Amino acid sequence: MFKHLLTSLKNMVAFITSGEIVTWSVKVLKNVSLYKVIKGLAYTFAGLVVIGCIALFAVIHYPASQIPLYEPTDKTVYLDQGWGVTESSPERQLYYYTAQGTSLKGFEYEWFHHIEMPWGKKRFAEPDHLKAYGFIVDDKPSRANPYLYPLGFTKHYSQIEDAELLDLTCSACHNGQLNISKAGTRYAVRIDGGQAMHAFTTMKVGHFVPTLVASMASTYLNPFKFNRFANNVLGEHASGDAKATLKKRFGQVLWRFVKQGYNDSSKHLYPVEEGFGRTDALARIGNTVFGDNLTPENYHLATGPVSYPPVWNIWKFDWVQYGASVKQPMARNMGEALGVGAHIAFTDQYGRPLPLDQRFNSSVLAENIHQIETTLQGLTPPQWPEELFGAIDHEKAAKGKKLFENHCQGCHGPHPANAMLKAIDMPLKSDDEPVWIMKTLGIEEIGTDPNAAFNFVNNRFDLTKTGITNDEIVKTVRPIHVKQLKRVTEQVLKAPTLVSFLSSPNPQVSQLAFTTDWLANNPEEFKVLSQVFGSWQSQYSTITDLSAKIAEYGDEAVQLDIKTALVKEQLNTLDSVISSLNVSALTVGEALNLVGIMIREKYYQDRNFNESEQACFDGFGALDMPQQPMAYKARPLEGIWATPPFLHNGSVPNIYQLLSPVSERAEKFFVGRREYDPVTLGYDTTPLSKSGFWFDTSLEGNLNTGHEFRAGYVPYKPGNPPQYGVIGPELTPDERWQIIEYLKIHKDDKHPISPKKPVSCLASTSH
Repeated sequence: MFKHLLTSLKNMVAFITSGEIVTWSVKVLKNVSLYKVIKGLAYTFAGLVVIGCIALFAVIHYPASQIPLYEPTDKTVYLDQGWGVTESSPERQLYYYTAQGTSLKGFEYEWFHHIEMPWGKKRFAEPDHLKAYGFIVDDKPSRANPYLYPLGFTKHYSQIEDAELLDLTCSACHNGQLNISKAGTRYAVRIDGGQAMHAFTTMKVGHFVPTLVASMASTYLNPFKFNRFANNVLGEHASGDAKATLKKRFGQVLWRFVKQGYNDSSKHLYPVEEGFGRTDALARIGNTVFGDNLTPENYHLATGPVSYPPVWNIWKFDWVQYGASVKQPMARNMGEALGVGAHIAFTDQYGRPLPLDQRFNSSVLAENIHQIETTLQGLTPPQWPEELFGAIDHEKAAKGKKLFENHCQGCHGPHPANAMLKAIDMPLKSDDEPVWIMKTLGIEEIGTDPNAAFNFVNNRFDLTKTGITNDEIVKTVRPIHVKQLKRVTEQVLKAPTLVSFLSSPNPQVSQLAFTTDWLANNPEEFKVLSQVFGSWQSQYSTITDLSAKIAEYGDEAVQLDIKTALVKEQLNTLDSVISSLNVSALTVGEALNLVGIMIREKYYQDRNFNESEQACFDGFGALDMPQQPMAYKARPLEGIWATPPFLHNGSVPNIYQLLSPVSERAEKFFVGRREYDPVTLGYDTTPLSKSGFWFDTSLEGNLNTGHEFRAGYVPYKPGNPPQYGVIGPELTPDERWQIIEYLKIHKDDKHPISPKKPVSCLASTSH
């Protein structure tokens, strides 16, 4: 059989190479009439239309198995979180609808209002349709939102596209809503800065983006549908040329969506279904910024989805993100904007590095981002609305407070920084503006799903195509770390000569020298001082009196030598770490840090911002110095009752289960409804139909382990090994209910400051 096949292949090759194929082709074409050609094309076209119609029909009807049954509400209630109790509050409107410079593949703002569903003439952007996907839509239009788009859907003008683009802001994902029925009325309780309950990032058929793409495809292919769309967008008297231009641009945007969907599915980039209320934020940012924009080699599997975290009080945190990885507010917000689709110039159309003066231009609107950030400084945690969710049992809450202080406060704090640490971390904060030190717990200690932390530290990205070199990394990153060391030296060591040295353009270790032999004669004493000095970022730091302690070891010359040695040691460590960075293998934190610095510096330089203005925009003078711990942070808990489900990956449906042993937690539960359970402090997980998303905690990335109170707990002592997620003793059911009652009224700030109005960084200058 194999010999016969080989002979046939030889004969075919001989036939093709002999030129007889041309003679054969001519004979065949002579016997094909024009009628047959047209008939064949017609059948082919009809077949493609039928296949397309079947596909579109499936897309529009498949949501019945994906989207939870929509439950309409009668009235929206706004809690007073520092922004008043009406939707027209200036702060609320600014937060909801201030553009960040992001884009949904170049989709235009007006298109979203006029595009129809794949079948029929119903608008895709009908409020009830968008609410069914989990988006929050205001009850009535406003100047900033005339079309009743969802919260966080706004617009900005793009010079590149020469169009007003649909812009997605942070409020699209950082706003929550809790529904409750009372006396025959269904209330929607708005939780500003809370957790979203949509599945915006999923490309699974039936959800928001795939159905939007189906609407675009049917509009593009159906001439009647496109004509209605064009008349609505351009006006009924638009010329044929204008409509042709619109169709060309519309097709380009559609093609970007199709490529993205194919890319995600063909590479199976998101194997852990995120479902409602979650996204694999850092993985998606990395894949978007460094995969889509640079090279497919930078794509990584996203196996660590996380819930959208609440954003009140984060301006007080020393570290943000679940992994406590980012310190500077502008760095955090720029990274988010890039991940949501802000344009960034990495290479030219041929994939070559851009000239230095054109590199790292971006569409990010830093001044708008700063305005949003400072507005959020006036947002306070939600307070329990007794008239809707039930009266507080203050006797039970008092018992819960003692339990909270014994079992929770040690990690969740808050832990206010002293004046010295505040001057180092955020020197532009006033005396009454706190810095809270976040306690971080290693993944082997807290025991929760490790994927998000693991991926952040281990996924690597190649930025070679940007033209950045390893030397450029050193020149970009080192000055920021030297500046931070200068602050530490000034506040802790109180050594003016060393501060002056660190203020020089490029201070090197070789420029420092000793004048005594104390260090050579006292290595053990210096080792102790070095350990204390190195702990300046820790909440258990003892550096406050370090300068006085150094004074005990000798005269001024000896003291200066000790302080010089400490600075030399820090510089050596810094240079060792930075020189080990490789542009072809950076972690997502390192890559975003590097790109973020360059984007900000380009933005500030192009606008001639001076040093003080830059420090203001960055956020209280905070420096962009990321860290990469294999850990998760324990955030303060005021208002936590309003942010279900719980743990960083949303794997525990309510707080009662969070206070219970893992064996008593739901292994599988329904997610997607907003109906609030004020007893257990979570969403109602009872499905109303077969449609929706079931959270399976047995899957990778979805583990509900850790943060466990159960029998066998051993109280912490220095030197004890971690207990892999057991953080406290087993609580009785009564004790759990007591803590729950207290959490309804828990306050992080014993003496909260009055919300402040945003201050412009450019108030005293003109640009």
